[in-house]
Amino acid sequence: MALSFQPFFPQSLQQIALANTLTTSVSNVVVGGTNGTKVEDLIITSTDTIDHAITFSSNVNGTIANVAVINVPAGSGTTVGTLPVAVFANNQFSGLPQDPNGNKYLYLANTGCGLCWVSNSAVSSGKAVGISGQAAVF
Repeated sequence: MALSFQPFFPQSLQQIALANTLTTSVSNVVVGGTNGTKVEDLIITSTDTIDHAITFSSNVNGTIANVAVINVPAGSGTTVGTLPVAVFANNQFSGLPQDPNGNKYLYLANTGCGLCWVSNSAVSSGKAVGISGQAAVF
């Protein structure tokens, strides 16, 4: 394999913004791009009055494997004194690689790879649990 000093850069940035998509059925949060996607940040907010235990899973060509379970307190990010949940800062994601600045990230190799979420309980009527973040698509 020849050595190359040619840098490669993301083709685009992907904003992840899913409002009230949390259900008791598995759904995708982000799917990898053709040449991969580096998910750099995921933040969860909730207007619900109950806590939710959210299971994150990897989806590789339709095979789903649980990765982590994160607790989202009631009112996260929408109530004074209750911060939003930074997914990758959670101890449940302790095995993720880190960039030179110490920030954790998740790399999805291609379009057959994705990150999914599911809740242990339904979101209350009129309430919302959302996730937002940023990813680099290669």
